[in-house]
Amino acid sequence: MRHLSRWALSLLMIWTAGAAAQSGSDIYGLLKQHKFAEAETAARAELATRPNDCSILTLLGLSERGQSKFEDAFRSFQNANQSCPKNLASLEGAAEIAYSRHMPEADGLLKRVIELQPGNAAAHAMLGAVEAREGDCEASVTNYAMASGQISRSVLALRQYAGCLVTLGRMKETVEPLTQLLALQDSGVNRRMLARAQSDSGDREAAITTLDPLLHADPPDDAALLLRARIAEADNKTPEAVTWLRQAIQLAPKNVENYLYFAEISFAHGSYQVGIDLLNTGLQQLPDSPRLLLARGVLRAQLDQMDAALTDFEAAHRLDPKLSLAEDAMGVLFSQKHDMSAARAVFREKLKGQPNDALLQYLYAESLSEGSAEDDKSLGEAIVAAKRSVELEPSYQPARDLLCVLLLRHGDLKEVLEQANEALKRDPYDEAALYQELQAERRLKQTDRLPDLVARLQAAKSHNQVAVTKFVLSDGAGAKEP
Repeated sequence: MRHLSRWALSLLMIWTAGAAAQSGSDIYGLLKQHKFAEAETAARAELATRPNDCSILTLLGLSERGQSKFEDAFRSFQNANQSCPKNLASLEGAAEIAYSRHMPEADGLLKRVIELQPGNAAAHAMLGAVEAREGDCEASVTNYAMASGQISRSVLALRQYAGCLVTLGRMKETVEPLTQLLALQDSGVNRRMLARAQSDSGDREAAITTLDPLLHADPPDDAALLLRARIAEADNKTPEAVTWLRQAIQLAPKNVENYLYFAEISFAHGSYQVGIDLLNTGLQQLPDSPRLLLARGVLRAQLDQMDAALTDFEAAHRLDPKLSLAEDAMGVLFSQKHDMSAARAVFREKLKGQPNDALLQYLYAESLSEGSAEDDKSLGEAIVAAKRSVELEPSYQPARDLLCVLLLRHGDLKEVLEQANEALKRDPYDEAALYQELQAERRLKQTDRLPDLVARLQAAKSHNQVAVTKFVLSDGAGAKEP
């Protein structure tokens, strides 16, 4: 690649300091003619007598950049920066290379450029991209907002900007960049993203209009059909939602999300058996889907089919031990709609024959924990069961997180710290473990550790939110940097 980037070319017009010298003008002329090798030779000849001349060092960096000698160019720009810390041309040159090469210096260099030139939209756009990569969405959206004109032509920047706004829950603000993104790249994923933002912002009519081309394509887009079902349900049009959803299932019988949303609607409206019947159809297509088994177990639990529900939970756990039963299933199983004592009795009976089943021990501990706040005996039993679960399966995070909660209730603060540390070794972004560790340290009056734990908890929340956002926006391959 024997050319300069658009931003690098602009440097030729702002290096000014020393440009009036004849030698500098000669090098400048060679660069304008794209005679990079000759420009490099001329620059080095000048540096032999003026090694710290930041203007010539900047021109040397540009000549090396034009020959794709990125490491050499970066070094030359940085040498110029040392001689002239406020030389905007060399700062921009170093920042542009650091950004394009994903170098750690990019963040600091871009901030220095912005200090010298606050209105530099290109620098704001690049810094927004760097911060989005690092998961700092608050800072990223601030910088992207300062570069709205610059990023309106960049698919990747618009996706990152929108993704961070989604992460921060600022859905209404997401509509504008997603509208621009769709104008640049009319694809199924971009239409669905915009429609989702419009719907979540309350403008469901606009969302339907955005989805319309996908719904009437031949064949229709099954993900758009699922989203259309969600919009109908949000409008309290459940029969219409079911119609759209059945079309999606017919079109994509192996898409687990379609069955799961049907189960969600069934649960919300108390139509448990209808949901179970459709999940059975889904399990014929996807017999080893832990999420479908988990969903069926939830619905079976609502019909007091405890043995069948537990069988589904165990099967789901065998297929995917990391699947969060605590959040997705047990919150439903142990809701006020269910007889807690009956659930506990089922687990206790099962454990007589299967005492070394980590999942059963966890479920039993979870059932006991519901009443353990005032019942010391139940709390003690719950701790024993949770400890047995993590002994049998040390990597099972929900059980270890539950153990931290129970130990905190019991006042075993040092053991809370030990168990939380074990959980965080396996998953440094385990929010539950970080929160229990924070509470334990607070009770132990270890105030010097609290700011760090608060920062880590906030970082974990941000990381986990970003991970979800990246998954949602994952099929935007082929986008280029701003």
